[in-house]
Amino acid sequence: MGVAALEKPPLTAYRIVAADAPAKINLTLEVLGKRSDGYHDIRSLVIGVDLRDRLECAESHPFGPTLDCSDPTLHGDDNLACRAAVALARHCACDAEVQIRLDKRIPVGAGLGGGSSDAATTLRLCDKLWRAGMNDAQLAAVGAEVGADVPLFFNLPSALISGRGERVERVSLRWSGWVLLIFPGVHVATADVYRAWRESDAREAGAAAAASIRDIQNVSLADELHGMLTNQLEPAVFRVCPRVAEARDELESLGVSPIRVTGSGSALYRLFDDPEAARDAAERIERRFARMKTAVVAAPVGVGPIEHKEI
Repeated sequence: MGVAALEKPPLTAYRIVAADAPAKINLTLEVLGKRSDGYHDIRSLVIGVDLRDRLECAESHPFGPTLDCSDPTLHGDDNLACRAAVALARHCACDAEVQIRLDKRIPVGAGLGGGSSDAATTLRLCDKLWRAGMNDAQLAAVGAEVGADVPLFFNLPSALISGRGERVERVSLRWSGWVLLIFPGVHVATADVYRAWRESDAREAGAAAAASIRDIQNVSLADELHGMLTNQLEPAVFRVCPRVAEARDELESLGVSPIRVTGSGSALYRLFDDPEAARDAAERIERRFARMKTAVVAAPVGVGPIEHKEI
């Protein structure tokens, strides 16, 4: 089934549903080894952050799914939002007649899970639009067919993921605060990072992996929490894209430390308890490094409510 890219079309539907799709960061990420199917087993503690794409889904007659995205490079059959709509229609034995409008605010290739979050949000919206009556667990199971990270976004604000990422357990954290996100202006492909991963990277990423999830759950201060965080994909990210390692070093030389990479992408982050301290660091970074962009967002956060309107 093809996907038509629309140029800012009028939504000619009678019913529209809309919601925001949050990004995520990985507080911990352990790579446990390569599987026989070519994927890798991981274990990761993940939280939602208040950087969100915006999606609207509307009835379409008779064609669908169609996609209008603010980023023209994301049109096409492989867009995860469109694939999610097709997958849900197949489960519901109905036609995927939906117009999807996506306002893309989460950078692509940053390790923030934007595509998977868009897919999960599309599943929630299409379920309401088509009156399918599926619960979150059922929608997450459909989402797992679209992408391993999709089920995570039915279990925020914080969750422990394992397997390829499709096994998700909700957890609670004592810490809540602010995340300074830094974007070095480069994209990193997940597949390239996993191909570059080596077993020795677990040791290179540091001893913080020894901290248990329970220990992390009980920490309430950002500075203490940072000492327990690790990402065993960081060395592979740096090999694939040395610019990310250079950006990390530049940030730490500016006094913004410690800095972590999230997931398999290019985005860097630091946790803060005080939003003013986070904003001050963001301003210093953008004054010093014009090519870097920043965002200060609340965390952990969950998914937003679904909005309905008739036209």
